[in-house]
Amino acid sequence: MSKLFKISNKAVKSVMAEQSTSSNVNITDAVLNQSPVIKDAENVTINYTQPPSTSSSDEDDWDAVGTIMKEHNRRLEKEGDFQFQGVSAKTEIPPVYPVISEITFFEKDKAPADEEYDPDDNKELYSNKIISQVQFQDLLKLESKFISIIGRAGSGKTVLSKKLTKAFSSSHRVCIHIKFMDMNNKQQLTLRKLFLDNMIPGQNEKVYENAFNWLKKNDEKLILVLDGFDQAEYTLDKKCSKINYDECVPEKQLIHNLFIKHLFPNSLLVVTSRPHAVLYLPEPARPQVTYALGDLSLKDTKKLFFAFADEDLWRKINTTSSQMLSMCRNPLMLQMIISSNIHPSEDIGDASTPTRLFATVMENLTYSHNFQSPETMGELARKLQVLAFDATNHGKVVLTAKELRDEGVDPTTIHDIVVQLHCHRRPINSRLLEGNTKFFFCHQTFQEHLTASYVVYGMPLEQFQDFVETSLFQDHWTVVRRFVCGLLFDLESKAVSGDIQMKQKILKKHLILQLAIISEKCMESSPDDKALTDKLLDLYACVGEGKASSIATKAAEHFPTTIHLPQPMNSNLVPGFCFVMKHVTKQLDELSLFLCHLDVNSFHEIASVIKEMKPGQIGQMDIDANLLQPSNIDDVIRLLRVVRYGLHMWDCFIDDDGRSRVANQDEINKIQSTLNKIQSRLKVYVDAGITLRSQK
Repeated sequence: MSKLFKISNKAVKSVMAEQSTSSNVNITDAVLNQSPVIKDAENVTINYTQPPSTSSSDEDDWDAVGTIMKEHNRRLEKEGDFQFQGVSAKTEIPPVYPVISEITFFEKDKAPADEEYDPDDNKELYSNKIISQVQFQDLLKLESKFISIIGRAGSGKTVLSKKLTKAFSSSHRVCIHIKFMDMNNKQQLTLRKLFLDNMIPGQNEKVYENAFNWLKKNDEKLILVLDGFDQAEYTLDKKCSKINYDECVPEKQLIHNLFIKHLFPNSLLVVTSRPHAVLYLPEPARPQVTYALGDLSLKDTKKLFFAFADEDLWRKINTTSSQMLSMCRNPLMLQMIISSNIHPSEDIGDASTPTRLFATVMENLTYSHNFQSPETMGELARKLQVLAFDATNHGKVVLTAKELRDEGVDPTTIHDIVVQLHCHRRPINSRLLEGNTKFFFCHQTFQEHLTASYVVYGMPLEQFQDFVETSLFQDHWTVVRRFVCGLLFDLESKAVSGDIQMKQKILKKHLILQLAIISEKCMESSPDDKALTDKLLDLYACVGEGKASSIATKAAEHFPTTIHLPQPMNSNLVPGFCFVMKHVTKQLDELSLFLCHLDVNSFHEIASVIKEMKPGQIGQMDIDANLLQPSNIDDVIRLLRVVRYGLHMWDCFIDDDGRSRVANQDEINKIQSTLNKIQSRLKVYVDAGITLRSQK
């Protein structure tokens, strides 16, 4: 557009003088800079053509952001929060969250257990690093920081990241959720291309340009949620060249500039990952705050369970295999347990033990055909068994592409497998391995079950004998040992090969020998020797896993007359302990559950076994400092007939706020009434000042 300007020569000289000393330029300055000036003329007439504007208005930019976010949110909504295997939600998914803890993380650069094989998969990884526990709402108050959210596979990182994205979004805040799995670009690209063009395709150039302009100018209102950094196909170098927003560079350089807060410095950056990938970040690119995800609370576990299954299934699992309920506190395990019960294997039967559960999952996968591989899932599983054994043997959970190829597994086909069960069952989606340059089984217990499957089905008999004698009963093989027992002893009633029969005999002989040795050591040592008690309970877990009644009878013969269970006691050890206790016929001097932190289900399971024992079969019993609910008073009353002399029950209940409490008056009355009926010499120590005994 052309405009005529008529200004005096004096004004021209004045403006030109100001230009030499000032950086402030107005419209007249622009005119003079682009037009000839005629000295000595009293007036200067200039025909100035204003260049067309290349910048958009704030309204245009914000409208473009709205267009982008509408499509972004539509895609996020379409994905959903939970993609369960073979089951669909019966009701709307309630808001459930894993336990979230702020932790110290970058101390001494010690690799966490998610990269090193750890046989105790129920142990908290960061119990000694917790600063404080936080709520989901606390994460929404964070500003201008780089935070990481870490956790094991199946802990709920992706679900939490999506919930954060939805909660962060507001009318004037922009939250973008991107998976590293969907990135991993080989070609060089710009930041705009990475986050907008590639992630939200289908928009016109002007929309992308305007939206990116708004993000650059308003980065304090931007939240970037980058999910699954452990699936990135690169590591960040110690040094990084800083770039501008429009440079075309490799993807890892873009990510590095985001991590060091050079690009979008005022934004909130949230990155989720397995721990090992974050641990090895160079110091300038490390998050300022790290949060670790634990399991779901029992309350949230039940909410999520009932969204996909009914209370009848919960009661069935609680009755037949209560240890499964504690496993359900991991969302990934919860989906497998529900799926295996709704679609049980026709060959395996009820998934009432962890061994049967994982055998059911693998059996179902064996029939799958909808994945990009020329071989069957059964053939693939046999190769995975070898890989799993080698990894466990060498103390790792990471597999490389070379290791996969050496075993005849194509890394490009194993990644993100989609499988389908028998045509009469619902389709199942399953990711067995994650990552592209490093591979992990979707849960460590998968690796352990596949390892045990190799030992049972793939290991030559001679090697098996040597393995049982020299390795299987070491702590490194604790969980694998349970699966080996579960697999082999579950085959006793079936027609099997001669090698399998020999393996059953070898394992039974050595398991009974170990039970005798450890039981004798427990009776000779202090009852408080935790290490010995743990070993004994691990052996009981093996017996219970295989439902081996003949071995349980032998274990019961050696059962210590005085035993103090661990403080606290892992709930997964309760079923095996109870399986052996059912076969105990001898008199016991003392059974202590002091400070075991037994919950309502675990205590009920133990009490249900004890009530079937002979009257007075246990001398002293201590149930102090547990986590019992009011419903457990009936379980306590069942103990009164079996205990001869003393039952200690200080602070064995918890109130609604989770604080310990003694029995209330109503509970005391029930105990006293039962004592009067059985005419026992038993004393019940309720509190320092309250001792109950029969009044007859």
